[in-house]
Amino acid sequence: MRVRISKTISSALCVAALLCTLCAPAFAEIDPYYSGTVDTVTGEATGGEAAASATRIRITNSMYYDRDLRNFIYPTGVSTYEVRATVADGMIVTEPVEIIADEGAEVTLTRNGTVLTDTDLSHIADVGKYSVSVRVIDTTVTLFSFTIVGAATNLPGGYTMPEGFYIVGATVNEEEADYDRNFIGMEQEGAYDVEYVCPDTAIHYHLMTVIDRTPPQVTLDGKLDKNGRFHSAVQVGGLQPGDSVAMTRDGTAIAFPSDGVLSEAGMYQMRFYDAAGNAVAAQFTILVYLDLNSLLFFALVCVSLAGVLGYILVKRKHLKVA
Repeated sequence: MRVRISKTISSALCVAALLCTLCAPAFAEIDPYYSGTVDTVTGEATGGEAAASATRIRITNSMYYDRDLRNFIYPTGVSTYEVRATVADGMIVTEPVEIIADEGAEVTLTRNGTVLTDTDLSHIADVGKYSVSVRVIDTTVTLFSFTIVGAATNLPGGYTMPEGFYIVGATVNEEEADYDRNFIGMEQEGAYDVEYVCPDTAIHYHLMTVIDRTPPQVTLDGKLDKNGRFHSAVQVGGLQPGDSVAMTRDGTAIAFPSDGVLSEAGMYQMRFYDAAGNAVAAQFTILVYLDLNSLLFFALVCVSLAGVLGYILVKRKHLKVA
């Protein structure tokens, strides 16, 4: 009897192992890092299925995901006050972010270390690193942070996954990239597509951006003397769509001309930015000079003066004769 029971148990274990072996690859192709249970018939993650039927899912001790609202929920720890957002703590995104707080919760938004005022929390779109804190009654709590980058950026040297997320695939310039479960380096310039997942919700996310760390290739064309001063108008070239310019002349801020030609005399300080946030500076002086228009104007003035003088001389002769 003992032998038969032992054989029965052994056979059952073998069958179970065979089923797991057959089914596991089906899900492993989709989610190779999943550590939960797998349905032995479909090969799907039972954790993901269970999460799909829940309205509110705990991701970390301080963050939930609400399927109905499609938002991440951050309890403040003060009564039942909550703040919700379209991003998880630590996410890097390219699209605008929305933040909504319960009435009575005062949100403070910091961008690149500077506290923002009068910011529309329903549409946060400027590139930068953000931190979100909330004040409820007499308590201030830091809730989460996130980063917004553009379609092209020089910001991240890498992407560390938010807690509760991991990478399932990544490419650079459409070629497979090296990455770890929780981190991908982004030092190399190129077009990145990083796919990652939250196993508790079974929702996949993508970060698609171009890493660009090359500053604008600006040219300054004009007549230079041996001291590096211009004796002519300066033509600024090399700017690309999406580039911007900040400039002063003799310490006063002025607008960059649409044709890129600078002709007024003075000392210029300029800073050129590309869409990725790279910048390059230039400083130069334009001396007083006579361009073609100035020469024509001077010639016209001379002709006019000559005419006036001639008219006066003729008049004086007529007066003497009389």
